[in-house]
Formats: sequence, structure tokens, C-alpha cells
Amino acid sequence: MAMGAHCSWLLRSLLPSLWEAEVAISAVALLAAAVALLLILEETASATSPPFSTTKSYDRDRRCRTRGSAKGSRAFAEPGCAGDEITLVADSSGSRSSTAYVIKLELVSAKYLIGANLNGTSEPYAVISLGRQKRFSPMVPSQRNPVWGEAFSFLARELPAEVIITVYDWDNVCKRKVIGSVTVAILAEDETGAVWYDLDSRSGQICLRISSKKVSSTSDSFFKQYTGAKSQRKIILARQRLAMTEDSSPLHATIEFPHDEIVHHSYSCALERSFLRYGRMCISSWHLCFQSHVFSKQLNVIIPLQDIYEIRRSQHSLINPAITIFLHTGAGGHGVSPLCCQNGSVRYKFTSFWNRNRTFRALETALQSYRATLEAEKQVSSHLLLKGESMNVISSRTDNIKTEDRRIGLTITFQPFINEHVLVDITSNTFPGTPENFFTVILGDDAMFFQQYRNTRKDTDLKLSKWHVSDEYGGNVREVTFRSLCHSPLCPPDTAVTELQHASFSNDKRNLIYETKQQAHDVPFGSYFEIHCRWSLRTTSSSTCQVDVKIGVNMKKWCILQSKIKSGATEEYRREVCKILEAASDYTVKAESNGPNREDIVVTSSA
Repeated sequence: MAMGAHCSWLLRSLLPSLWEAEVAISAVALLAAAVALLLILEETASATSPPFSTTKSYDRDRRCRTRGSAKGSRAFAEPGCAGDEITLVADSSGSRSSTAYVIKLELVSAKYLIGANLNGTSEPYAVISLGRQKRFSPMVPSQRNPVWGEAFSFLARELPAEVIITVYDWDNVCKRKVIGSVTVAILAEDETGAVWYDLDSRSGQICLRISSKKVSSTSDSFFKQYTGAKSQRKIILARQRLAMTEDSSPLHATIEFPHDEIVHHSYSCALERSFLRYGRMCISSWHLCFQSHVFSKQLNVIIPLQDIYEIRRSQHSLINPAITIFLHTGAGGHGVSPLCCQNGSVRYKFTSFWNRNRTFRALETALQSYRATLEAEKQVSSHLLLKGESMNVISSRTDNIKTEDRRIGLTITFQPFINEHVLVDITSNTFPGTPENFFTVILGDDAMFFQQYRNTRKDTDLKLSKWHVSDEYGGNVREVTFRSLCHSPLCPPDTAVTELQHASFSNDKRNLIYETKQQAHDVPFGSYFEIHCRWSLRTTSSSTCQVDVKIGVNMKKWCILQSKIKSGATEEYRREVCKILEAASDYTVKAESNGPNREDIVVTSSA
């Protein structure tokens, strides 16, 4: 009896009741309905979303190839095809080639930005976009008047086109804040100087220099100007000028890898954002790619190896091994914005590897192979250049035998003396004399202007070499050295300064280009940068000329204080140039009134 009661109690305990069975069946049905609804929503979103999914990427690649082959005489790449990579179809008829526009935008500086932080400053960085193409500038810490001096290239199939520049305030904790934005319309082929644009906020302006050029998509310059890369892969593509017609593999379609690349390594890892985005990293000979699909949101990152400055072993949350990838200044914008450090550098951090050291070694090997390819390319280019120079020498000897008219038609290309891409307009004024008078009275070997001006500024050890003809830059060059006083508390009392000067007249002597490169040797980071300056003198009358002055800071290598060096050096040298121009004008007027007794003229310089 007791045994029967015990068995019935055990059965009631093990078997569910009718009510429990109904609840379980209802829960399973509800869960199945939720899963089915989620799958339907995901398929609908993938069918209507922009081309980040595998199916859309594959269909888009097929559409691009079909359209190019159907045109026959026209071959072009539709914007957005193959992840903004340019896929070109060979022109079978050869009658005409397609064209595109390379838009180069130089982000010079900004001023009067809104103070987004509690202390009244901001950490601004800019996002420049044209269609689906995006570029990211470095972050400038604690600055409302940042100086970037970075150039970015875009590709547009046709003009007019619109470039959107949005300035954000960087924040490690909170969501980034929009400081302001501006939309610039590019209507036709043109090249503008440095132009200030108002942001759509209560204050703030941004300085841009924009140029657009029409190029043929089947020319070598098309690849070089758009990508800015000299890698062997780009050269091979430019020479072949053929589209990859084979179908995309699942991996290439998912990550939108370039079709001509082979994935050498693939690792499971996570990308550090506001939270870890788990996905897969792929390494090829020219790119590092990361793809993540979490919570129905797809994220793709493509980093060209040419943009990588350094890779380091690091830690995430103190215990999770990670790899931090630092990019060159001005790099970024490959699918998702990089993180910014307080020193202005940009980086990506990957973590949660199965074997961090193995992935690190694979990245090091890929970088070494890529740089070795570039070095081999440089050696080949140098060999071809030497061969071309030898052929030029032979041809020049042959031309010496021919008539004078043939020699007049020859043109010589000189190297640029300064980096004109960093120059910014500073001042424009009228000079009381012609360009020839300016060179004779102010710059000539017998002129006493610079000696008196440096003495007035209490500079010492001034040495001016004689002007001599330059075969490399054209015109005349000379070297000036002196010791200049320093007024910054971070600098020594004085510093040695070397200034290289270059002067070149036009054929009719009505225009003069006067350029300088100045380097301070004893100041902090003095070997990292040079100050470039260009004086353009244009004759306006028999006794006056128009003087336009541009200056800029040319960074020879990256440093953590790059933005502050640019802004500080630009402002200090701007004041110096204005003083020199004012003193030169007064000196010229006095020289004309005193005649040949120029030694009696005293240069006055305002403090």
C-alpha cells in the first residue's frame, strides 16, 4: 500500500500537469512566431537597405559589369559599386573612353568654433563626405581655432556634386556633438584658393581649398590621382585596365573585398566602439578588413596597409589582450570612423582574439611585405628615371647639332621649391615699386635691407650667401643663416635659423616669385617642420606692384603637437611677414628719395 502511494506520488512529480503542458506549448509557439517574424523583418530590411548585405553587394557587382559591357563604347564605374572601389571595363571598340572627376579638398583650418566643453574649448574633427565616400580628419585637442592642413581626394562620376563637411566635438564618454556643418557645391572643373565658409551654427567658419579635374577612367593618372597610392597593385590595375569578370566569392561579397585580392589570414576578434562589435578580421597583401553583423546591423571596415603608421600590442579593460592600429595623419574614413587619442592621432583597436600574438605576427608580416613591395617599386622607378635621364642626355647632344629654332622649342621642368599645398593666404598689399625694383633694393646681393632689418630685431650672426642660378628649381637661390631671439617660454633665449630663398622672374620681368623655406634648429620639435612662404609680385603700374603673400607649415614628420605647432608657427610668422612687408615698403620709398646713399637709410620695425 505504501509502495503504491509512493509510486503515484513519484509519477505526479515527474510528469507535468495539464496546466504546465499548456503553458509550455504556448511558450514554444510564441517563441517560434517571434523567430519567424524576426527572420521576415531581416529579409525585408536586407532587400531595402543600402548595399552592405551579401546579396545586394553581389547583385551590384553584376549590375556594374553588365552595364559596362552593354555600353560597349563607354566604360565607367557607377558610384557605390564594389565598396567604392573603381571597377573598370575594357573598351572593346576603342572609340572613346569614359570620364570621371577627381575632387581634391584641402581642409585648411577653422575659426570661432563653438566651445562644446565646460571649459569653453572643443576637440574638433571633421567628417567630409561625397555620396557614400567619407573621409575623417584628425582631432585637434582643446582648440576652437584648429589648423588641419590635410588633403582628401574624392571621385565623382559627374558634376555638379555636393561635398558635405561636418565638424564634431570628440568625446570619449558621451555621444559626439555636432559643432556645425556646411555643404559646398562643385559645379564645374575649377581650382579655388583658400575660401572661408560659414557653418550652420551660431558661430564658426571653416577654410577650404577645392580643386576638381576631369580625367579619363582608362588613363594611368585616373588611379594615381584618386587613390594617391603608388602600390604595385594599383600600378598593375592601371596597366591592365580590365575588369575582374569572375564572380565574387562569399567572403569578397560580404566584406566587399577588392576582387583581385586574396585573403591570406582570417581571425575572429572584436572591434572596440561604444561596446565591442564581434566579427572577423581578414588580411590580404594590400588591405586589412573587418566585418561584423550583430543585432541585424552590419559594419564593414577596410584599412589600406598604406595608411597604417604603427601597430602595437595593448590591453582592453586591463585583462583582454588587444592590438591597436595607428593610422597616418589624414588617413581614415574606411567604413567607420577611427577612435581619436588626446594627442590627435587616430586608431582602431581590435581585441578578443583566440591568439593575439599570432594575429600580431601576421599583421607585421603583411606590413613588411607591403613596404618591401613599395621599396622594390621605388628602385625600379629610380632605375627607369636614370635610364630616362641618360636618354635625355643623348637626345640633348643630338639636338645641339640641330638648328636654334629646335632648341627654343624645348621646355625644362623644374622641381617645386616649396610645398604649395600647405600655403594659406595671409596678406595682399601694394608695394611702391616694380618687381625688378623690389629684387634690386630688397633682395639684391648689394642690398642692405636684411642686414638692417635683422639688426633692428636684435638678431645676430647674420650670413647671406650670393645669389646663384639653380638647375633644380630654376631662377636663383641663396642661403641665409642667423640667430633669432625666441619669445616663447618653452624655447631657449635664441635659436639658430636657416632660411633658403628662391627668386624667379617671368620672361617679361613684370612678375616675380619670391619663396622662402625657414627652419629653426634649437626650438622644441624644430627638426619636424619648416615654414614655407611665397611672395607673388605682379606689376600694376610703372611705379607699383601688387604683393600677395602666402605661408604654411610643412610637417616633415608627425609629432604629437602637430596641430599646435602649425597654428602657433603660422600666427607668429604671419606677424613677421607683415612687419617685413611694411619695413620693405618704407625702405624702398626712402631709397628712392636718397638716391644711391642707401647705407644711410635706417630700417624701423614695429614691435
